[in-house]
Amino acid sequence: MKRARMGAVILALVFLAVPVAAHVPSFPVDNTTPERAVAVPDAVKSWSFYDTVGEGQAKYYRMTLAPGERLQVGTFTPLASGFTPSLVVMSPSVNGTDDVPAQVTVPDGMGAVVVDGERPAGASYEPFAPSANYHTAGITRPVDTETTYLVAIYDRENRSGPAGVTVGYAEEFALTEYLTVPFDLVRTHLWEGQSILVAIGPFLLTVFGGGGLLLSRWRSPSGQTAIRVLVGVAGLVILGSGVNTVVQMGIALSRTGLTSAALVTAAFVVLPVVCGLWIVRFSLSNELTFPPSVRGGLAIAGVVSLLTWGGFIVAPVVVLVLSLTPGRLLTD
Repeated sequence: MKRARMGAVILALVFLAVPVAAHVPSFPVDNTTPERAVAVPDAVKSWSFYDTVGEGQAKYYRMTLAPGERLQVGTFTPLASGFTPSLVVMSPSVNGTDDVPAQVTVPDGMGAVVVDGERPAGASYEPFAPSANYHTAGITRPVDTETTYLVAIYDRENRSGPAGVTVGYAEEFALTEYLTVPFDLVRTHLWEGQSILVAIGPFLLTVFGGGGLLLSRWRSPSGQTAIRVLVGVAGLVILGSGVNTVVQMGIALSRTGLTSAALVTAAFVVLPVVCGLWIVRFSLSNELTFPPSVRGGLAIAGVVSLLTWGGFIVAPVVVLVLSLTPGRLLTD
Protein backbone atom coordinates (compact mmCIF):
# COMPACT_ATOMS: atom_id res chain seq x y z
CA MET A 1 0.00 0.00 0.00
CA LYS A 2 2.83 2.41 0.91
CA ARG A 3 4.60 1.64 -2.36
CA ALA A 4 1.41 2.34 -4.34
CA ARG A 5 0.88 5.65 -2.52
CA MET A 6 4.48 6.66 -3.15
CA GLY A 7 4.08 5.87 -6.85
CA ALA A 8 0.93 7.98 -7.01
CA VAL A 9 2.68 10.93 -5.34
CA ILE A 10 5.62 10.70 -7.74
CA LEU A 11 3.34 10.59 -10.78
CA ALA A 12 1.38 13.60 -9.49
CA LEU A 13 4.59 15.60 -9.04
CA VAL A 14 5.69 14.71 -12.55
CA PHE A 15 2.38 15.79 -14.10
CA LEU A 16 2.67 19.10 -12.23
CA ALA A 17 6.29 19.67 -13.26
CA VAL A 18 6.03 18.97 -16.98
CA PRO A 19 3.53 21.74 -17.90
CA VAL A 20 5.46 24.31 -15.85
CA ALA A 21 8.67 23.63 -17.74
CA ALA A 22 7.45 22.84 -21.20
CA HIS A 23 7.96 24.74 -24.44
CA VAL A 24 7.92 22.92 -27.76
CA PRO A 25 11.43 23.29 -29.25
CA SER A 26 12.00 23.81 -32.97
CA PHE A 27 15.03 24.56 -35.15
CA PRO A 28 14.27 26.73 -38.21
CA VAL A 29 16.38 26.84 -41.39
CA ASP A 30 16.43 29.15 -44.43
CA ASN A 31 13.80 31.55 -43.09
CA THR A 32 15.73 34.55 -44.44
CA THR A 33 12.94 36.26 -46.41
CA PRO A 34 9.23 36.95 -45.76
CA GLU A 35 8.38 34.35 -48.42
CA ARG A 36 10.42 31.73 -46.54
CA ALA A 37 9.14 32.69 -43.10
CA VAL A 38 8.61 29.91 -40.57
CA ALA A 39 4.90 29.14 -40.54
CA VAL A 40 3.99 28.81 -36.87
CA PRO A 41 1.17 26.23 -36.93
CA ASP A 42 -0.46 27.37 -33.69
CA ALA A 43 0.67 30.75 -32.36
CA VAL A 44 -1.22 30.25 -29.10
CA LYS A 45 0.82 27.16 -28.21
CA SER A 46 4.12 27.89 -26.48
CA TRP A 47 7.08 27.45 -28.84
CA SER A 48 10.81 28.00 -28.50
CA PHE A 49 12.54 28.45 -31.85
CA TYR A 50 16.33 28.11 -31.77
CA ASP A 51 17.54 30.21 -34.67
CA THR A 52 20.76 31.92 -35.78
CA VAL A 53 21.04 35.40 -37.29
CA GLY A 54 23.96 36.16 -39.62
CA GLU A 55 25.67 39.53 -40.08
CA GLY A 56 23.25 42.07 -41.56
CA GLN A 57 20.56 39.41 -41.70
CA ALA A 58 16.95 39.06 -40.51
CA LYS A 59 14.94 35.90 -39.87
CA TYR A 60 11.15 35.71 -40.35
CA TYR A 61 8.16 34.01 -38.70
CA ARG A 62 4.54 34.07 -39.85
CA MET A 63 1.47 33.33 -37.71
CA THR A 64 -2.29 33.85 -37.73
CA LEU A 65 -4.37 34.58 -34.62
CA ALA A 66 -8.12 34.67 -34.05
CA PRO A 67 -10.26 37.13 -32.05
CA GLY A 68 -9.87 36.66 -28.30
CA GLU A 69 -6.33 35.27 -28.62
CA ARG A 70 -3.20 37.35 -28.11
CA LEU A 71 0.06 37.83 -29.92
CA GLN A 72 2.97 36.98 -27.64
CA VAL A 73 6.50 36.96 -29.06
CA GLY A 74 9.92 37.38 -27.47
CA THR A 75 13.62 37.01 -28.26
CA PHE A 76 16.53 35.63 -26.27
CA THR A 77 20.16 34.66 -26.72
CA PRO A 78 22.61 32.55 -24.70
CA LEU A 79 25.47 34.99 -25.42
CA ALA A 80 26.63 37.02 -22.41
CA SER A 81 27.59 40.16 -24.33
CA GLY A 82 27.30 41.98 -27.63
CA PHE A 83 24.68 40.36 -29.85
CA THR A 84 21.20 41.65 -28.93
CA PRO A 85 18.20 40.37 -30.94
CA SER A 86 15.41 42.86 -31.67
CA LEU A 87 11.90 42.43 -33.11
CA VAL A 88 9.84 43.89 -35.93
CA VAL A 89 6.15 42.95 -35.85
CA MET A 90 4.36 43.45 -39.19
CA SER A 91 0.66 43.17 -39.96
CA PRO A 92 -2.08 44.70 -42.15
CA SER A 93 -3.58 46.00 -38.88
CA VAL A 94 -0.49 48.11 -38.12
CA ASN A 95 0.04 51.55 -39.65
CA GLY A 96 3.41 53.00 -40.65
CA THR A 97 6.91 51.61 -41.09
CA ASP A 98 8.92 54.13 -39.08
CA ASP A 99 12.33 53.05 -37.74
CA VAL A 100 12.31 49.71 -39.57
CA PRO A 101 15.98 48.81 -40.17
CA ALA A 102 17.31 48.34 -43.68
CA GLN A 103 17.88 44.57 -43.26
CA VAL A 104 14.16 43.94 -42.59
CA THR A 105 11.77 43.65 -45.54
CA VAL A 106 8.19 44.81 -44.94
CA PRO A 107 5.74 43.26 -47.47
CA ASP A 108 3.30 45.52 -49.30
CA GLY A 109 0.11 46.15 -47.37
CA MET A 110 1.71 45.71 -43.95
CA GLY A 111 2.72 48.24 -41.32
CA ALA A 112 5.40 47.55 -38.72
CA VAL A 113 6.20 48.05 -35.05
CA VAL A 114 9.85 47.95 -33.97
CA VAL A 115 10.75 46.55 -30.54
CA ASP A 116 14.38 47.37 -29.81
CA GLY A 117 16.32 44.70 -27.97
CA GLU A 118 17.85 45.56 -24.61
CA ARG A 119 20.24 43.38 -22.67
CA PRO A 120 19.09 42.62 -19.11
CA ALA A 121 21.50 42.90 -16.20
CA GLY A 122 21.73 39.13 -15.92
CA ALA A 123 20.70 35.86 -17.49
CA SER A 124 17.39 34.14 -16.72
CA TYR A 125 17.29 30.48 -15.79
CA GLU A 126 15.28 28.24 -18.11
CA PRO A 127 14.23 25.15 -16.11
CA PHE A 128 13.12 23.07 -19.07
CA ALA A 129 16.37 22.95 -21.06
CA PRO A 130 18.03 23.77 -18.49
CA SER A 131 19.97 26.83 -19.67
CA ALA A 132 20.81 30.48 -19.03
CA ASN A 133 19.46 33.02 -21.52
CA TYR A 134 19.26 36.78 -21.94
CA HIS A 135 15.72 37.86 -22.88
CA THR A 136 16.17 40.96 -25.01
CA ALA A 137 12.81 41.94 -26.54
CA GLY A 138 9.14 41.07 -26.25
CA ILE A 139 5.67 42.15 -27.26
CA THR A 140 2.17 41.15 -26.16
CA ARG A 141 -1.02 42.50 -27.69
CA PRO A 142 -4.65 41.35 -27.82
CA VAL A 143 -6.20 40.26 -31.11
CA ASP A 144 -9.63 41.70 -31.99
CA THR A 145 -10.00 40.34 -35.53
CA GLU A 146 -8.36 37.44 -37.33
CA THR A 147 -4.94 38.76 -38.24
CA THR A 148 -1.79 37.48 -39.91
CA TYR A 149 1.47 38.66 -38.38
CA LEU A 150 4.96 38.57 -39.85
CA VAL A 151 7.72 38.81 -37.24
CA ALA A 152 11.35 39.54 -38.04
CA ILE A 153 14.33 39.19 -35.68
CA TYR A 154 17.62 41.00 -36.24
CA ASP A 155 20.48 42.81 -34.49
CA ARG A 156 20.65 46.62 -34.84
CA GLU A 157 24.46 46.53 -35.02
CA ASN A 158 24.37 43.85 -37.73
CA ARG A 159 26.10 41.35 -35.48
CA SER A 160 25.59 37.60 -35.77
CA GLY A 161 24.71 35.06 -33.15
CA PRO A 162 22.24 32.49 -31.83
CA ALA A 163 18.80 34.05 -31.48
CA GLY A 164 15.91 32.29 -29.80
CA VAL A 165 12.29 33.20 -30.44
CA THR A 166 9.44 32.41 -28.07
CA VAL A 167 5.89 32.37 -29.44
CA GLY A 168 2.61 31.75 -27.63
CA TYR A 169 1.57 31.06 -24.05
CA ALA A 170 -0.39 27.77 -23.88
CA GLU A 171 1.95 24.91 -22.93
CA GLU A 172 0.97 21.69 -24.70
CA PHE A 173 2.61 18.91 -26.72
CA ALA A 174 1.58 16.71 -29.60
CA LEU A 175 2.69 13.10 -29.12
CA THR A 176 5.42 13.29 -31.77
CA GLU A 177 6.72 16.54 -30.25
CA TYR A 178 6.82 14.95 -26.81
CA LEU A 179 8.76 11.93 -28.02
CA THR A 180 11.47 14.00 -29.72
CA VAL A 181 12.08 16.40 -26.80
CA PRO A 182 15.10 14.52 -25.30
CA PHE A 183 16.90 14.66 -28.64
CA ASP A 184 15.91 18.30 -29.19
CA LEU A 185 17.37 19.24 -25.80
CA VAL A 186 20.79 17.99 -26.93
CA ARG A 187 20.44 20.15 -30.07
CA THR A 188 19.52 23.09 -27.83
CA HIS A 189 22.79 22.82 -25.92
CA LEU A 190 24.72 22.57 -29.19
CA TRP A 191 22.87 25.73 -30.35
CA GLU A 192 24.13 27.46 -27.20
CA GLY A 193 27.68 26.81 -28.37
CA GLN A 194 28.55 23.77 -26.25
CA SER A 195 30.76 21.05 -27.66
CA ILE A 196 29.22 17.63 -28.20
CA LEU A 197 31.34 16.28 -25.32
CA VAL A 198 29.77 18.75 -22.90
CA ALA A 199 26.27 18.43 -24.33
CA ILE A 200 26.07 14.64 -24.05
CA GLY A 201 29.39 13.51 -22.53
CA PRO A 202 28.05 12.89 -18.98
CA PHE A 203 25.34 10.64 -20.40
CA LEU A 204 27.80 8.61 -22.49
CA LEU A 205 30.24 8.31 -19.58
CA THR A 206 27.49 7.01 -17.30
CA VAL A 207 26.22 4.44 -19.81
CA PHE A 208 29.51 3.12 -21.17
CA GLY A 209 31.50 3.52 -17.96
CA GLY A 210 28.77 1.92 -15.85
CA GLY A 211 28.21 -0.84 -18.40
CA GLY A 212 31.91 -1.67 -18.47
CA LEU A 213 32.09 -1.88 -14.69
CA LEU A 214 28.93 -3.96 -14.29
CA LEU A 215 29.16 -6.30 -17.27
CA SER A 216 30.89 -9.08 -15.33
CA ARG A 217 28.20 -8.91 -12.62
CA TRP A 218 25.43 -9.23 -15.20
CA ARG A 219 26.71 -12.63 -16.35
CA SER A 220 24.46 -15.31 -14.93
CA PRO A 221 24.82 -19.13 -14.79
CA SER A 222 21.01 -19.39 -14.88
CA GLY A 223 20.86 -18.27 -18.50
CA GLN A 224 19.50 -14.81 -17.70
CA THR A 225 22.55 -12.89 -18.89
CA ALA A 226 20.75 -11.28 -21.83
CA ILE A 227 17.86 -10.13 -19.61
CA ARG A 228 20.27 -8.79 -16.99
CA VAL A 229 22.15 -6.79 -19.61
CA LEU A 230 18.92 -5.46 -21.11
CA VAL A 231 17.55 -4.39 -17.72
CA GLY A 232 20.88 -2.99 -16.59
CA VAL A 233 21.55 -0.98 -19.75
CA ALA A 234 18.02 0.43 -19.67
CA GLY A 235 18.65 1.53 -16.09
CA LEU A 236 21.98 3.11 -17.00
CA VAL A 237 20.44 5.00 -19.94
CA ILE A 238 17.76 6.42 -17.64
CA LEU A 239 20.35 7.21 -14.96
CA GLY A 240 22.65 8.80 -17.55
CA SER A 241 19.96 11.19 -18.75
CA GLY A 242 19.48 12.40 -15.18
CA VAL A 243 23.23 12.84 -14.75
CA ASN A 244 23.39 14.80 -18.02
CA THR A 245 20.57 17.08 -16.83
CA VAL A 246 22.23 17.81 -13.50
CA VAL A 247 25.45 18.80 -15.30
CA GLN A 248 23.51 21.17 -17.57
CA MET A 249 21.68 22.50 -14.54
CA GLY A 250 25.01 23.25 -12.85
CA ILE A 251 26.35 25.03 -15.95
CA ALA A 252 23.23 27.20 -16.18
CA LEU A 253 23.08 28.04 -12.47
CA SER A 254 26.76 29.04 -12.51
CA ARG A 255 25.67 31.89 -14.83
CA THR A 256 22.36 32.85 -13.24
CA GLY A 257 22.90 32.09 -9.58
CA LEU A 258 20.55 30.00 -7.49
CA THR A 259 16.86 30.37 -8.29
CA SER A 260 13.64 28.68 -7.21
CA ALA A 261 13.05 27.69 -10.86
CA ALA A 262 15.78 25.09 -10.37
CA LEU A 263 13.29 23.10 -8.29
CA VAL A 264 11.44 22.30 -11.52
CA THR A 265 14.63 20.99 -13.11
CA ALA A 266 15.29 18.98 -9.95
CA ALA A 267 12.29 16.80 -10.78
CA PHE A 268 13.90 15.96 -14.14
CA VAL A 269 17.10 15.03 -12.29
CA VAL A 270 16.02 13.23 -9.14
CA LEU A 271 13.30 11.04 -10.64
CA PRO A 272 15.36 9.56 -13.54
CA VAL A 273 18.36 9.09 -11.22
CA VAL A 274 16.30 7.28 -8.57
CA CYS A 275 14.49 5.15 -11.16
CA GLY A 276 17.71 4.38 -13.03
CA LEU A 277 19.57 3.33 -9.86
CA TRP A 278 16.67 1.10 -8.78
CA ILE A 279 16.56 -0.63 -12.16
CA VAL A 280 20.36 -1.14 -12.21
CA ARG A 281 20.22 -2.51 -8.66
CA PHE A 282 17.47 -4.91 -9.69
CA SER A 283 19.58 -6.12 -12.63
CA LEU A 284 22.30 -7.12 -10.13
CA SER A 285 20.05 -9.25 -7.91
CA ASN A 286 21.05 -12.89 -7.52
CA GLU A 287 17.95 -14.23 -9.22
CA LEU A 288 15.89 -12.13 -11.60
CA THR A 289 12.26 -12.83 -10.78
CA PHE A 290 9.26 -10.79 -11.80
CA PRO A 291 6.58 -11.13 -9.10
CA PRO A 292 3.74 -8.59 -9.10
CA SER A 293 5.57 -6.24 -6.71
CA VAL A 294 8.63 -6.09 -8.99
CA ARG A 295 6.51 -5.70 -12.10
CA GLY A 296 4.71 -2.82 -10.41
CA GLY A 297 8.03 -1.20 -9.53
CA LEU A 298 9.28 -1.55 -13.09
CA ALA A 299 6.04 -0.12 -14.46
CA ILE A 300 6.21 2.91 -12.15
CA ALA A 301 9.88 3.47 -12.96
CA GLY A 302 9.14 3.23 -16.68
CA VAL A 303 6.21 5.65 -16.57
CA VAL A 304 8.03 8.18 -14.37
CA SER A 305 11.11 8.06 -16.60
CA LEU A 306 8.95 8.46 -19.69
CA LEU A 307 7.16 11.50 -18.25
CA THR A 308 10.44 13.17 -17.24
CA TRP A 309 12.09 12.43 -20.60
CA GLY A 310 14.52 10.04 -18.91
CA GLY A 311 16.41 7.52 -21.00
CA PHE A 312 15.68 9.14 -24.37
CA ILE A 313 12.21 7.53 -24.46
CA VAL A 314 13.62 4.15 -25.62
CA ALA A 315 14.83 2.92 -22.21
CA PRO A 316 11.54 3.60 -20.37
CA VAL A 317 9.67 1.77 -23.14
CA VAL A 318 12.00 -1.24 -22.68
CA VAL A 319 11.33 -1.20 -18.93
CA LEU A 320 7.57 -1.01 -19.48
CA VAL A 321 7.69 -3.92 -21.93
CA LEU A 322 9.67 -6.01 -19.41
CA SER A 323 7.09 -5.26 -16.72
CA LEU A 324 4.37 -6.74 -18.97
CA THR A 325 6.30 -9.68 -20.44
CA PRO A 326 5.23 -13.15 -19.20
CA GLY A 327 7.69 -14.50 -16.63
CA ARG A 328 8.35 -17.75 -18.53
CA LEU A 329 9.74 -15.77 -21.48
CA LEU A 330 12.17 -14.00 -19.19
CA THR A 331 13.47 -17.11 -17.47
CA ASP A 332 13.66 -19.62 -20.34
